[in-house]
Amino acid sequence: MRKHTDEELKELIKRRRNQILLHSYIYYRLFDKVISNAVYNKWAQELIDLQNDYPELSETVDHYEKFKDFKTLNGSSLPLDNNPRLEIRARQLIKARDIELEDNFTD
Repeated sequence: MRKHTDEELKELIKRRRNQILLHSYIYYRLFDKVISNAVYNKWAQELIDLQNDYPELSETVDHYEKFKDFKTLNGSSLPLDNNPRLEIRARQLIKARDIELEDNFTD
């Protein structure tokens, strides 16, 4: 198996943090979901493992303060409020999902 570079690891940590924030917002603030619990749990566990395995790298990646104590698969304790950009992105994702579902019924 190929070893990841530091930049690749940082990008993966950033991606997982953004995904967890977005999908936690959708679930805990909008009471909806776009991905399965299994996918969310997989991403969350991968993030926990990455942060544990590469703590120095983790500290240099966006949203470190929000995730420094992220140790469980539950995103309810993440700071999800007062982030208009997160809310807009969450609503866009839900709308895209709904349009796709509608299209599937009309085909």
